[in-house]
Amino acid sequence: MTDRPLTLMAVHAHPDDEATGTGGVLARYAAEGVRTVLVTCTDGGCGDGPGGVKPGDPGHDPAAVALMRRQ
Repeated sequence: MTDRPLTLMAVHAHPDDEATGTGGVLARYAAEGVRTVLVTCTDGGCGDGPGGVKPGDPGHDPAAVALMRRQ
């Protein structure tokens, strides 16, 4: 074992995915002093929009979905 501090990294496809996946784990270990890193691979714009509007359906705005997920 080394004396280097621990780091926990979670990788998710979209911003906000950690809220329904690993958020509790990240919060727990961050509270214990473990450095936590969250990586998101996309901006989330191709996800469902408000009301469940699917990408490609009328009313789906990728930029608005990405902004919503980022917030």
